[in-house]
Amino acid sequence: MKLIRTSKQLTVTYFSIVAFAIIAFHFSMLESMIENMESIYAKTRMDKDIATATQMFQGTTLTHVSVPPFSEAYLGKQNLPSWVVLEDDVSDDKPYHIDSDSDTDLEFFSMLKKVTINGQVRNLYLIHYDEIYETSEAKMFDTQTIQLALSLLLLVVSLWVVMRISSRLTAPLSSLSKNLASRSPEDFVPIPIPDGAATREIYQLVDHLNGYQNQIRSLIDRERAFNRNASHELRTPLMVMRGGLTLLGKSDSKEFIERQRVRMIHACQEMEDYITTLLSLTRDEDPENLSFREVTEAELNLICRAHTDYQPKSSVVLEILAQGVVHTKLPVAALHILIGNLVKNALACTEEGLIQLIMLDNEIKVVDTGCGLDGKPHGESYGLGLMIVRDICAKYRCEFSLVNNDDVGCTATVLFPLEQEV
Repeated sequence: MKLIRTSKQLTVTYFSIVAFAIIAFHFSMLESMIENMESIYAKTRMDKDIATATQMFQGTTLTHVSVPPFSEAYLGKQNLPSWVVLEDDVSDDKPYHIDSDSDTDLEFFSMLKKVTINGQVRNLYLIHYDEIYETSEAKMFDTQTIQLALSLLLLVVSLWVVMRISSRLTAPLSSLSKNLASRSPEDFVPIPIPDGAATREIYQLVDHLNGYQNQIRSLIDRERAFNRNASHELRTPLMVMRGGLTLLGKSDSKEFIERQRVRMIHACQEMEDYITTLLSLTRDEDPENLSFREVTEAELNLICRAHTDYQPKSSVVLEILAQGVVHTKLPVAALHILIGNLVKNALACTEEGLIQLIMLDNEIKVVDTGCGLDGKPHGESYGLGLMIVRDICAKYRCEFSLVNNDDVGCTATVLFPLEQEV
């Protein structure tokens, strides 16, 4: 299993890498600066000493002269002291440290230059050592070492500060993680803001977690409601089919048989509409790809007739009023379930009186004179049917409302979006 590091471990690791890189860069810059300064100083001083030595060799047969205070000049490599060993790849006019095989512990510089002495071109070798500069260089290095030590101390203090900040920033996440781990699957209480330095990101995370938790709770509630009420929605057409089959064996009348056949066809159609609608609600279907169609009064009559056959009530009058035109993208099955559930709900809540199915411009209302939202219906209502109504409206961007009337009963309203609004 791959090792997962904590935030503190990652902080220490990354900070250590950055700190090491800073120290290495600082040290290399120090070394490069000292070397460059030394080379520039040696080149400038040795150029001056070579010019002085050239003048001293003119008109003499000398092969070695001293150029006070720090240089010695030699004509020809063979005249160099035996303890001096030069680098193999020396070039003219550039200072070089003498080879490490030389018999000395001091940092001597050498430089080769071709000069004209007494009319002849000769190789002049200059050996240079500046004790004062080397002492100053050592002191400068000591000073830089102290600065490096102070930098290390500053990095340690910075690491401590970063660790404290990291601990304060990660403490709310750790607290939130423990809170989530201790919760039971049935616990949907809102998650509190954890203690500590809660940042804006922590507030956003908790808010999104609570929103996601509410979605899960809604899905679970819907699933429980579906399991509790699904049989109620499909039981009526099944009972109609079973009753029709039973009655078919008790009469030979063609009219009676035809009437039972029509009832079973309507029951089968309703079951098919329910199944189609429930499946469509679970599919990722884009309503934008659907085309508008017009809802007809005959379609509303068909819906109402199917439900009055299931719940015949002589004391209830179901009236259809077509006072406008509705254009919708709802499929036929979804619209039948939507309006059918509202009609069935009104029939279940109304023992006597009037139920009106009113079609206005892009609006359908079901107005009843029943028990209202505060009363207890005598039939099947306020179950999965209204949940499906809300789901259908949400998917196809319709507005649904259910309110009490001023006197008796309630009004269910479905407002369909206009064509230019979709």
